[in-house]
Amino acid sequence: MTGRYHSLRRRAPLNSEERKWEQLPDVFGRVEDISDTLITREQGQFLLTDATGDIPRANKRGLGLYSHDTRHLSSFEFLLDGAPPLMLLSTADSGFTQEQVLGNYRSVQEEGRVIGRCTIEITRQRVLNRGLEESLQITNYNTFPVSIRPSYFFDADFADIFEVRGHQRKQAGNLSPAEVTERSICYRYWGADGVWRRTLIAFDQPPDEIDATRAVYELSLGPRETKDIHFRILLDEPEESEPGSALRRLHGEYSKWHAGFARIRTDNEVFNEVVSRSISDLRVLWTNLNGLPYIAAGTPWYATLFGRDSIITALQTLPFSPEIARDTLVLLAKSQGQTIDAFRCEEPGKILHEMREDELSVIGELPYERYYGSADSTPLFLLLAAEYFHWTADRDLIEILMPAISAGLRWLHTHGDPDGDGFLEYATDALGGLRNQGWKDSIEGVMHSDGSLCEGPISLVEVQGYVYAAYLRLAPLFEALGDEAKAGELRRSAATLRRRFNRAFWLPDLKRLAMALDGKKRPSEVMSSNAGQALWSGILRPDRAPFVRDALFQNDMFSGWGIRTLSSDAISYYPLGYHVGTVWPHDNGIIALGLKRYGFDNEVNEIATALFDAAREFPSYRLPELFGGQPRSEYQPPVPYPVACRPQAWTAGAQLHLLQAMLGLYPDAANKRLYVIRPRLPYWLKSVHIGGLQVGTEKVDLRFYLQRGRTSVAVETSGDVNVVLASSWRRFLEH
Repeated sequence: MTGRYHSLRRRAPLNSEERKWEQLPDVFGRVEDISDTLITREQGQFLLTDATGDIPRANKRGLGLYSHDTRHLSSFEFLLDGAPPLMLLSTADSGFTQEQVLGNYRSVQEEGRVIGRCTIEITRQRVLNRGLEESLQITNYNTFPVSIRPSYFFDADFADIFEVRGHQRKQAGNLSPAEVTERSICYRYWGADGVWRRTLIAFDQPPDEIDATRAVYELSLGPRETKDIHFRILLDEPEESEPGSALRRLHGEYSKWHAGFARIRTDNEVFNEVVSRSISDLRVLWTNLNGLPYIAAGTPWYATLFGRDSIITALQTLPFSPEIARDTLVLLAKSQGQTIDAFRCEEPGKILHEMREDELSVIGELPYERYYGSADSTPLFLLLAAEYFHWTADRDLIEILMPAISAGLRWLHTHGDPDGDGFLEYATDALGGLRNQGWKDSIEGVMHSDGSLCEGPISLVEVQGYVYAAYLRLAPLFEALGDEAKAGELRRSAATLRRRFNRAFWLPDLKRLAMALDGKKRPSEVMSSNAGQALWSGILRPDRAPFVRDALFQNDMFSGWGIRTLSSDAISYYPLGYHVGTVWPHDNGIIALGLKRYGFDNEVNEIATALFDAAREFPSYRLPELFGGQPRSEYQPPVPYPVACRPQAWTAGAQLHLLQAMLGLYPDAANKRLYVIRPRLPYWLKSVHIGGLQVGTEKVDLRFYLQRGRTSVAVETSGDVNVVLASSWRRFLEH
């Protein structure tokens, strides 16, 4: 992620006057709490409103209607007779619609008649689709006629998403005066990037009063009479469908999206809803970029392409929907680094960190139009290419991707390891970009045990594991393509890296892994979740894995809702610190797969149970990007992180990652095999059915049953696939 404004007050850093970048003034920048907001998204547009569906004037929560990271409406308020109506129901569960049921407050007419509370009902439906359609149905349930004044207030500031979050822009565009007709309001903005941006509000019925900021209707309703108000908000893109058709089309698209996944059904109806919500949330974030689909990272702050996030999401969903991985690989290969550009952190062979279309990035005030400040996107891309092949045996795509794979491998040995010590590392002096370039990319995300921040170049513990895993998983791919020499080279590189890693990152006195090595090769001795992610790759010696497992499940790391990013015993710990004490679902899913690979099945289920319990506590069973690391208590739900994204792609995929870990799925499609390794269902799942699981070109149905504490599996295949029950994780731990 980019441009974090999630710092916390900390104990005074060392040499604080000389290191002013450590003294960040606020936890969440200029944005106030959005944990109770409604979020809808479709393609490059999203709507962020308060719980009533409004965007209040001068709000400080970042609320608005956005298109391609520009806020096209900064005010959007509905009033009834000059005051906000009473909210009876408000939902945005579908992901692309909002629905509210509103009512009037008690009032007395001039002739003395009492209009009872909620006897005037207002049903509002919004559909987001290349703009926004709004429909009101206003019904009078009184036995006498009433007169009402429904009204709207609008404004458009065309703020860049980074401005909304606190960036003080240096170059400004020009906001034109609003253009008003009897049935429309149009706002226009000429950006510093030389692009006109437009917001057109077009009413089907002319309002009785209209000006640059408001539209007012004077309605008279007889007993039981209903009247409608309908309008469209059109943004930069032309409207492609007839008014009213978008809802039907989007329902169909969501149904088709669900059908594209393997069928997942369990005996636990709540877990079924959690999984269904996760799959729907991935569709909310699905985006088509000039014919190249991808899953955006998260709404509202990261509603665009992020290399690391899209790769992790593709790995999470790969067994259930391999097309996501295919699309991700193709798009990231097309945007792979070609030259050296320090401002964008671009280097030949390096995989993208993020791509944005916002005004400030396009003009170069910020580096994020095509930004490469990520140390781990490249090894993760290589790992995804390998895993995609092992699930699909799709040689055609791998041959297309081979130049990108080769360039990525070269980057690992050259720009990725400038001092030649065998470890991937990144500098901390990027020009205007990210100081930290692992997944914990906030300024304070990587520190020493005394609270001082690690100086670069920094080698992160989990990133070395990603490289190791990429080497090992690519080796059989090259063998399948007939390149035995390259396969042998990769296996030797993996073995060498593993030996170096276990010498440099293991802390013998503490019996755990260092979080990182700093520029002087000093280990960061804090206990963090990074150590758990290192298990995912299998790079740690098996005899040391029990020590890491035990450390992860001590009370300072395990909150009861999941594993924290940082130990509560650390000086830098804060339970609402973005990377220094919170719980991230995707992090826990990766750790769970690592625990599985070392044989810690009970601990896998401990994490799965904690996150399932957490999901039940959040509205609509939607886990947010992250939540607070406060200890679990008997009656307290997880503490929300005030400005977390909802939905977040790799959070949505975390439940599928956990399912992989519980079931022990391990593919070898090139040899027409699927390994099922020590499946272990938690106590709250008695049966799991995975239907239509794709292995190569064939389909597999798997049914798992928990009886008397033991998990059994029944297999049905529609083709030539051999399902093998195994007791250990082959190949990942073979060196």
